[in-house]
Amino acid sequence: MGVSIFFTLVKQSASAALLTGGLLLHGMSWAATASSPTLETSTKPAFASKASAGKNAQDKVDFSIGAAPKWVSPLKPPSPDAVQGLPAAPLQVMLIDRQTRVERGNVQRYQHVLRQINDAAGLQKGAQIELEFDPSFQTLVFHQLTIWRQGKRIEKLDRKLVRLLHRERQLERQLIDGRVTASIVLDDLRAGDQLEWAATLVGENPVFGGRFVDQEWTSSSSGPVGLFQYRVQLPADRDIKHRFAEAGLDISTRQQAGWREYVFKRRLTPQFHYDALLPSHEAYNDQIELSEFSNWAEVADWADALFSKAMQPSKALDALAADIASRASSPNERLRLALNFAQQELRYFGTEIGINSHQPAAVDTVLQQRFGDCKDKAALLVSLLQKLGLQASPALVSTSHREHVKQRLPSPLAFDHVIVAVDVENQRLWLDATRGMQSGPPQARQSRGLGFALLAKKKDDAELSPLPDSKDQLIAESSDLFSFLKLSEEGQLTSTQIFHGDWAEMLRDARANMPAEEFRKMLSLETLRFYPGLIAEGEPVIEDLADHNALKVVLNYRSGEFWQLTDKRLLTGNFALPNVIAQLRLPDQTPRTQAMRLAMLGRYTHTFKLQLGEPLYPNSNESKFDESNEHFDLRIRYENTPNQQSIEGQLRILKESIAAGQWLKYREQLNKVAPRLANQFNVPALSPAQITEMRKELTDLSDQVRKGKIKVVTNEQASARSRLILMDKVLAGGRLPPKLRAAALVEKAVQLDHLMRPAEAEKALLEALPLDEKAAETHAALAVNALLQRRDADAVGHADRALKLTPNEMSIRYTRVFANYFAGQMGQARDELLDILKSRSEVERSYGSIWLYLSSRQLGLDGVEAVRTFTPSTDKNAAWPYPVLQYLQGQLDWSSALAATREKDTSDRGRECELYFYASQKALLDQDISKARTFLQKSLATGVAEFNEYSMAQRELDRIGPR
Repeated sequence: MGVSIFFTLVKQSASAALLTGGLLLHGMSWAATASSPTLETSTKPAFASKASAGKNAQDKVDFSIGAAPKWVSPLKPPSPDAVQGLPAAPLQVMLIDRQTRVERGNVQRYQHVLRQINDAAGLQKGAQIELEFDPSFQTLVFHQLTIWRQGKRIEKLDRKLVRLLHRERQLERQLIDGRVTASIVLDDLRAGDQLEWAATLVGENPVFGGRFVDQEWTSSSSGPVGLFQYRVQLPADRDIKHRFAEAGLDISTRQQAGWREYVFKRRLTPQFHYDALLPSHEAYNDQIELSEFSNWAEVADWADALFSKAMQPSKALDALAADIASRASSPNERLRLALNFAQQELRYFGTEIGINSHQPAAVDTVLQQRFGDCKDKAALLVSLLQKLGLQASPALVSTSHREHVKQRLPSPLAFDHVIVAVDVENQRLWLDATRGMQSGPPQARQSRGLGFALLAKKKDDAELSPLPDSKDQLIAESSDLFSFLKLSEEGQLTSTQIFHGDWAEMLRDARANMPAEEFRKMLSLETLRFYPGLIAEGEPVIEDLADHNALKVVLNYRSGEFWQLTDKRLLTGNFALPNVIAQLRLPDQTPRTQAMRLAMLGRYTHTFKLQLGEPLYPNSNESKFDESNEHFDLRIRYENTPNQQSIEGQLRILKESIAAGQWLKYREQLNKVAPRLANQFNVPALSPAQITEMRKELTDLSDQVRKGKIKVVTNEQASARSRLILMDKVLAGGRLPPKLRAAALVEKAVQLDHLMRPAEAEKALLEALPLDEKAAETHAALAVNALLQRRDADAVGHADRALKLTPNEMSIRYTRVFANYFAGQMGQARDELLDILKSRSEVERSYGSIWLYLSSRQLGLDGVEAVRTFTPSTDKNAAWPYPVLQYLQGQLDWSSALAATREKDTSDRGRECELYFYASQKALLDQDISKARTFLQKSLATGVAEFNEYSMAQRELDRIGPR
């Protein structure tokens, strides 16, 4: 199946973001991070107040210009010496200074940034400043906007430069957060300038109950950072915890005048680059976490208060619960119907402004408006289940950090999603009310791979609860069945894949949102990668296996040009296990030093089967291959019967990522298994009886050659006779598809030409031509055959057609040169030779230079001058046939040229055949017909009939006569 490539974008975990209607990455703003490394700004996230509560605030959106707060401790930019070693870049961020003052009921966030523009490539980013804020509880004050140019200060702060934009960046994920972007685009910023700006955001989201939480990036995607400082000041009777994953952060604390102060500094920080292959939790390593929550129990208590406020008595909810209870005969059925309602009857949409970033909407409100985000749906589902007599609780999870959330500070910001924990029939299930594409019993809809959850339930010893993983879950199973009733005819492929759980949801979602043709292409993509000759037949057959939360997809293809003819005696086909390969495939071969994300944990299977209409293998056999390491466990089983080949692969992904520094080791593991996952298999083109008969004929041939009844002069002639026997058997076997039969006929013709039987060869070629009219090999062989039969115009015509199909094939161009030469078209032959010799490799081979010499002399030109610039680079030690060219030019006498035909004191008939022929051509040009006749006769005496020069010698001797 080809759909597995689609899931490389979303297979990271059971919590991977789905399209609208599926699991949402930020279904609530529990992941309300303080800033993003995209810019140096420090802005709070989209905190929402619903309905009218946020509207009035939006109407009053504005900003002001004023002095920096007095509590700010100015930080000077680092000196040039202090930033030595900062990576060069078009834009360098020399200073990021963030200072936060936590007061009773208020928070002020001051930001001060200095950018260095080093060249024109840094101007676009450098000239743009963006600060995001939530006007429902925050106000923005600009303090400074200055360009420094050659030591001169240019003040740029002007209200007219600031534009307030309502972008709703998350609207495509069905979220409205009410955030406003204050955008400045400067004019007249130049390379070499420095840009300095400062601003303060005043206000804090009341949803956190007066406790301070924050997450601050120490890096920037704009450029490398010379000095980063984050100063936090709060009353001395309050304390915060902090965490930073990376080394190199200087931390100091002090207490003075009733204030406690923390200062975090980082120097010479590399530019932040988004890496799609990095495990999601590691993308946050540049982030400082701060939290006034002491433990997970305090976070659970905080969340419990929010959900309790939303989960108030509701007559509408009572009526819904009564209706479900009347239709359900068991607790599990009540759970299924309630989950169906939350997932399918309430569309996903979040208006997250102000405190409703984390505060769920009232159950009555959700029922009335028929939409909500993850926290709204979770609150409603928990209330409904409790009405139905089931124990349930909201559960906070992190789709970004998953199991690594345990390493984060206890904080509401550690989470970005809410699911539901429910106890039914002695089992705890973790269910997601936003997963609108799920089906089947509740047990089949478990949320897996999210690591840990925190129940939103007041409990003094509350801790993170482990969630089920997907290590033992079947994720996708595939089967490719190739059927060939006759090998000479097209076969059929039935490709079946069953997707389970998350993947079934993703496919349902893709089907609902993609155009039909694009959806089909997605389904076929991976299959066609390995079998490009397939021809799709009919529409995909899609069956929803609702009882298992699974989706079955069946695609049918015609085999097209499936087979290749290997060594002219074996039918070779490709096999692959794409569903296994896609989970192991490296994105590229560039070594990594950072960790790399792999596939979703779980099991994947793929079976390849080849069914044949006749027995082709003599015996049945079985074998296996197993490979197990820390990353994956792979088991492959092979089974052959006379009529069938079967390869079954089972893969279990054990780790979702490769640790930093383990890339090469992982690649070695893949290289070990790669040949087992995609390779070739052979089917004999001959039946067992034909093989036995062929062996007897080859033995008889060997006996006749040994006894002298059949004369062979060269090994090539012996091989030609053997291959003729083979080709006749292969052609008689009837197993070749049309194009492969054409290839076998061409091979037969080539061997007949080698044995100087051109009429029989032509018959085979004319039979091959209609079977594959676009085969350049057939036209090329016809050109050679026509040349042998001295039909030069036909040879040129066939060569022309062959070269239209393969324009750069040198052997065909030489055939056309020979045909033009013997047809007396010396100018055309010479022009083509000059073009051929533009290739240095042809100069090194010397044949083109030899024919250029001859054609030039035929035109009355100086042959030596014609080839003067076409000398092999090795010159004196150049390989054969360079000595022939030297003889033609007069640089080598005859005895030396003849001596050069010997290879290690052994005569070489092929070289002698060539030398005598080319020497005859020189003699003819020198008007010495007698000498030419002698050379031609000696060329023929070598008996090397398979050489072009042999047939040319015969042709020339016939022209001038035997004496």
